[in-house]
Amino acid sequence: LKLDLSPEEAKTLSRATVISAARMMDETGREPEDLIRQVASPGGTTEAALKVLRGAGQSLNVLIETAARAAHNRAKELS
Repeated sequence: LKLDLSPEEAKTLSRATVISAARMMDETGREPEDLIRQVASPGGTTEAALKVLRGAGQSLNVLIETAARAAHNRAKELS
């Protein structure tokens, strides 16, 4: 699937999204789910993407937790 974004555009948008989300969390002290509710309009594009990320199979949260656990276990092995 090609979304008509150049690699540079995709990188710029991804970076800006992560930086903005981290800044909002840092400045407000609010939980990520609170901020998501603020920006994800019901029936909107963000909500559509989140439904996929949280959908059937392994959710994004499970993948992140599994990756963090693997890194932690490997760090213990190396120490």
